[in-house]
Amino acid sequence: MSVDRKHLSVAGRVATRCPDQGDLESAVYSALAHAGDLDPSYIFVTARGRDITLAGWVHLKAEVSRAEEITLRTNGVRKVHNELSPEL
Repeated sequence: MSVDRKHLSVAGRVATRCPDQGDLESAVYSALAHAGDLDPSYIFVTARGRDITLAGWVHLKAEVSRAEEITLRTNGVRKVHNELSPEL
């Protein structure tokens, strides 16, 4: 039996698969795009492990926190660094 250690992390004594960064970025962007109440056109999503950075611009101030909420609900996301700014 072989183990792909690159894609495993240990939580307590249970091995769990870490999401691929590209897959996690895509999942977050897809969740933002399908939310329906914000425009993610100028949101840039970057993953570092399970931590996500949101950078860019949104149309309304309320969309800054909404984008963070959606991102935190995305499977595999542990933490969000929100660097979004509302359009002036």
